[in-house]
Amino acid sequence: MRYTNIITGAVMAAISSTMFADTILVPSEYGSIQSGIDVAVEGDIVSVEPGIYYETINFLGKAITVSSSSGDPSGTFIDGALVNESVVKFVTAETETSILDGFTIRNGSTVDGGGVLLLSATPTIQNCIISGNNASRFGGGIFADTSRVTLTDVAITGNVSTKTGAGIYMVYSQGSITGGSISNNSGTSGAGVYIKKGAGSLSITDVMFSENIGSNNGGAIYNKSSSITVQSCTFDMNSATADGGAFYSYSGGTSTFSDSQFLNNTAGDGGGAANLRGSTGSFSQCTFDGNIADSDCDGVGESGVMEIHASSVTLENPTICTNLICDVIGDFSEEQPIIIGDILGCSSGEGACCGGTACWVMSYTDCLDGGGIWGGEETICAMVDCYSATAGACCLQNTCVMTATSGACEDGGGTFEGELIECEDIVCVGCPADLNGDGSVEVNDIIEVIASWGACP
Repeated sequence: MRYTNIITGAVMAAISSTMFADTILVPSEYGSIQSGIDVAVEGDIVSVEPGIYYETINFLGKAITVSSSSGDPSGTFIDGALVNESVVKFVTAETETSILDGFTIRNGSTVDGGGVLLLSATPTIQNCIISGNNASRFGGGIFADTSRVTLTDVAITGNVSTKTGAGIYMVYSQGSITGGSISNNSGTSGAGVYIKKGAGSLSITDVMFSENIGSNNGGAIYNKSSSITVQSCTFDMNSATADGGAFYSYSGGTSTFSDSQFLNNTAGDGGGAANLRGSTGSFSQCTFDGNIADSDCDGVGESGVMEIHASSVTLENPTICTNLICDVIGDFSEEQPIIIGDILGCSSGEGACCGGTACWVMSYTDCLDGGGIWGGEETICAMVDCYSATAGACCLQNTCVMTATSGACEDGGGTFEGELIECEDIVCVGCPADLNGDGSVEVNDIIEVIASWGACP
């Protein structure tokens, strides 16, 4: 019997992409990354040796992998300093099988998307650093229009936009950001991530947002008319000149946060951590600590944690610590969130410590051991004025230390002897019967009594 093997075109294409894939070496075989891409076919790998490559690249719609041979993005650079355009372009309907892996993408400068430009594309970017790129309009680091952004372990840092989305700008787009960091980006609104009119959900997981600066609203994230899901992320020291130090939602934005931390974010006006207007927000198992509204103390702005306008906001089992309006404790204003479960507090044992005119947050013991003046447990530096801190003697059993206030002394279990009282002017007696000050009452204390027997001088 004769058997006939029939191989379909789809099967043949799959076999070809695996069995006949080639590795193209740069610069040993091809002098530039783009020349390697030009000759690559589906399934090929363009492997790039460490070094600085002054060029821009275009994937040309190809399902290929462009990767650094070392896997270390800090040693392999695609540098756009010599031309005024996006450093990396995905503009020909690339799919998730178009992969960029292991590069630092830097010094791009153009109107939109200084570092990476995505137009109707869905590529994969992983293990990369996107830094020092500029856009005269949107998306200093990444600009995505009608695209799907897939980022894994990518650091987006130090990018600048004249307008919104200095780190990432997304319009009519969706995607996922997993791992990595978004930090030190500066623009108007959504300095870290700006998304509007999302075509689907944007999920953000295990990402550190830090020190992003928005000259308007939303230091870290701005969500306009889109759906986002944020899980296990940290927002630390982001700032907005107006509203929403870390997060701002507007015009029907839907946002779900879980297991995330909002720490030390500041808003010049309302919502030290977040500000929601005409939106829906859910925050589950999130921590809010050290956030400040009205950070310029001009009397404009409220809500150290969250300012809410015409929005539905739910907080489930939140941890809320020391959040301020200027330098006064204050969490919410205007509309109140719906609280599900309990509001948990913080007990870190730390507080503000003044050393001269400088301030740090540390433990009571560490502050006093370093000769500082402690402001009290759960205080933060915004609450104390180190320029005018006045110390007083505080007795801890037989030991005297200097603290800023009676409250700071009592927090440590001590007895405050008064402002401007020096330790050298008092004797601390932790236990009246412990006459020799050795921490215990024993026969030696009786000997002290006998030795002092007689008339008082």
